[in-house]
Amino acid sequence: MFPVSWHPYLPVLFFLCLADHLHTSGVIAGTNELVYNGFSADLKLDGKALWIDDLLSLTNGPGGTSGHAFCRYPLSFQDNPGGAISSFSTTFVFVMGFKQYKGNGMAFILSSTSDLPDDSPGEYLGLPHSNLDGHAFFAIEFDTVLNPEIGDIDDNHVGIDVNSLASVESQTAGFYNFYGEFQTVVLRSGERIQAWVDYDSKLYQLNVTLAPCPSFKPQLPLLSTTVNLSSLLSLGPVYAGFSASSRKVSSSHYVLGWSLKVDGVAQPLHNSVSSFDTAYELQNLSNFEFPRKMNILGVPLIVQAVILIVLAVLICRQLRKAKEDDEWEIKCGMPSFTYKDLVTATEGFSNKMLLGKGGFGRVYKGVLPTTTQHVAIKRVSPESKQGKKEFMAEIAILGHVRHRNLVQLLGYCRYKQELLLVYDYMANGSLDRYLYDKTTPTLDWAQRLRIIKGVASGLYYLHEDWEQVIIHRDIKASNVLLDDDMNGRLGDFGLARLHDHGVDAHTTLVAGTWGYIAPELARLGKATKATDVFAFGVFTIEVVCGRKPIGPANTSGGLLALADWVRGTWQGGSIVDAVDPELKDYDRAEVELVLKLGLLCSHSLPRSRPCMRLVMLYLEGGARLPNFHPASLVADGHEDEETDHKALSTSAATTVTILSGR
Repeated sequence: MFPVSWHPYLPVLFFLCLADHLHTSGVIAGTNELVYNGFSADLKLDGKALWIDDLLSLTNGPGGTSGHAFCRYPLSFQDNPGGAISSFSTTFVFVMGFKQYKGNGMAFILSSTSDLPDDSPGEYLGLPHSNLDGHAFFAIEFDTVLNPEIGDIDDNHVGIDVNSLASVESQTAGFYNFYGEFQTVVLRSGERIQAWVDYDSKLYQLNVTLAPCPSFKPQLPLLSTTVNLSSLLSLGPVYAGFSASSRKVSSSHYVLGWSLKVDGVAQPLHNSVSSFDTAYELQNLSNFEFPRKMNILGVPLIVQAVILIVLAVLICRQLRKAKEDDEWEIKCGMPSFTYKDLVTATEGFSNKMLLGKGGFGRVYKGVLPTTTQHVAIKRVSPESKQGKKEFMAEIAILGHVRHRNLVQLLGYCRYKQELLLVYDYMANGSLDRYLYDKTTPTLDWAQRLRIIKGVASGLYYLHEDWEQVIIHRDIKASNVLLDDDMNGRLGDFGLARLHDHGVDAHTTLVAGTWGYIAPELARLGKATKATDVFAFGVFTIEVVCGRKPIGPANTSGGLLALADWVRGTWQGGSIVDAVDPELKDYDRAEVELVLKLGLLCSHSLPRSRPCMRLVMLYLEGGARLPNFHPASLVADGHEDEETDHKALSTSAATTVTILSGR
């Protein structure tokens, strides 16, 4: 008996054992399903397309023309006019290029007609140039020529085409292995390659996956995008098939097997198509044969061992996924939104709803379908610099804290390999736009001071007022968002870490943004409340001066830290001379206080920086800022090293005068 935990893989084992008896080919009667384990005469061929034994050859030999192969019987993706559009799934194994033959490219195609012109050479892959002639089509192209107009320049990409050869999405051909690492696949290598195309008509989600044969289908697709195919699939009968073309050089494009299912999952292909035998050459095309079918009762022990190893790997993967799911639910709680709701909210993640993008992925504006609430949706891409650990940290922290000066996380969603975070929508965007984008209105002094106080209040809450200490680790202008009333809210907790009050932090990885990173953090890699205070100090000076944390020096042509520039301005005259030239009307006493406080917070010694409780008192007038001189803000390197091990957990050693009446 198999262990209970093996049950997801019993169908796989069953398929491997009985593959000899499951060989089907052609159209399955009464269904919208095709299964070709080798090809026969029920396909409609034109141009250069022909059969070589069980093999479908789209082009072979000298080029200049194209070849097409369509199933003779059209598919229906809609039961009734005006009814719902069906999803579909297809998989096929193909080969491009053998030794002296070069393939220019081929495509899987769904078309409103099976009568395509057979004189479309080279770069057009045998496809219509557009749908201007009334031929609606959808294609997945496997293109190997970058720019035919200037010569046969190698390319190697997979693209999604809708009624045009200008791909709506494309990616270098390859796959993501078991560890999530990307590996390139050379399309015209002469080796077998398997492709999977899956379309969800309800979510408009299209996934294209690629892998060399033999291989299981990778978990992570090569291409994943939202595309609405309703205009094609609702036309009526749709023809499915393949297309290829060649230029002046000899070219070869072969399809070895093909399975397609409307409103379901395509059947796996026979082992004679995607065999475990990877040694594969065509010495003589006219005598080409598939490897003989495997009889499981007589397979060598080494093949049985390979099958068992593969099954063991799959079982371990399933157990690890179950453990990860438990970890998600324990740390983050159950998902708050469905993927369908978020697709609807963003109109299919439309570009017109795009608010911004970065290394983590993209942020979209959305309107929740059930409540009509405006939200911001961060869609973390699989290749994101923000990994699962950072994603979970943001959910675990922001999902519990509540403060008027922190961006509110409303919930999250996991869908396959995608991670999505849903926040309150901040109508005025990020603070850095108002500091550096000349097309936005200049912030007046009252607005700037209110933003600084708001961020200070939020940071005080994180450090002192919540049940645990939260170290933000990435305080900067672009992470401060502005609400309808231009109040500052601190966001982006992907790097944040938390620990109990009175306990030293365990974070030892340097993280953050250069210019905001404290000296001891750069030396020792240990984030503390004091390193957050340093970043807040730099941020405060940045808001007052309207200058970035690191900028060009006035004379040397090198780079200069903003705090050093302000300190030099103070030493050379008045610290108020550092204020943003765009700021015309301000209170000199308040500006001087805020600039000096920013310098004190960004002191080179962590023990000399005030804690956020003191910062709030200074800003609100509940305590008087101590007198100090510019030279006292910089310690020599010897003193830095001596105090590093003492000061990392110390908030402040500043003498404070508490004013009465508070």
